[in-house]
Order: sequence, then structure tokens, then C-alpha cells
Amino acid sequence: MWWWSLHLLLVGASALVGWPVPVKVLAAMAVVGHGTFRRPRGPPGLVVVSAGGVCSVPEWQLEPRPLGERTLVCPFWVRLDVGEGRVRRDILLIADQVRPEEWRRLRAILDRVRCV
Repeated sequence: MWWWSLHLLLVGASALVGWPVPVKVLAAMAVVGHGTFRRPRGPPGLVVVSAGGVCSVPEWQLEPRPLGERTLVCPFWVRLDVGEGRVRRDILLIADQVRPEEWRRLRAILDRVRCV
């Protein structure tokens, strides 16, 4: 829903800009094409972070990798920097996505890893 709402907003904004009609139509087509063909993949169903700060995502079929330096821990969300080089990905976890005890455990692991 959010993906299409964002693109609808972009089409509306391009219609309001003072461009000639053919340019507005091309901009709308580009936005609709982007919305159709560049839709982001769904989030992984399981993210495993071990006590040593190693992260694996079974759905991605990657070997366990250490978390990168861009890993960020905030009170209500965590960004995990997974992978290196070409296959580098970020996973954004929000506190509401996991049970409270799992959230506390994850934050404790990440705090311990960042302090080492």
C-alpha cells in the first residue's frame, strides 16, 4: 500500500509542476514504470543474530557474516549492516516486529558487540 501511495503522490506532484503536458505524461509513465518494475522485495522471515555479532538470513542463502560498521542501534529500531562488498544489505528492524524479550536480547547483543 505504501509503495503505491508514494508513487501516486509523485504522479500528482508531477501533474502540478508547470511542465508541458507531454513532459508530465512522460514523468507519470516513468513513475508508474518504476512502481511496477522496481518494487522492493519483502522482508526476510527470519533474521538470526548470534552472541558474537554474526548475522545470518536463511532466506538469502548467505553464510553467516559479521555485522558491518554501519549497524545502528536506537531505542525503537535497529539497522543491521549485513554483508560486505557487492552483496551488502541493510535490515531495518522495528521494536514492534519482535516480542519484547527478543528485542531486549537483540539490543544487549548489539551493545556488547559495539563495545568490543
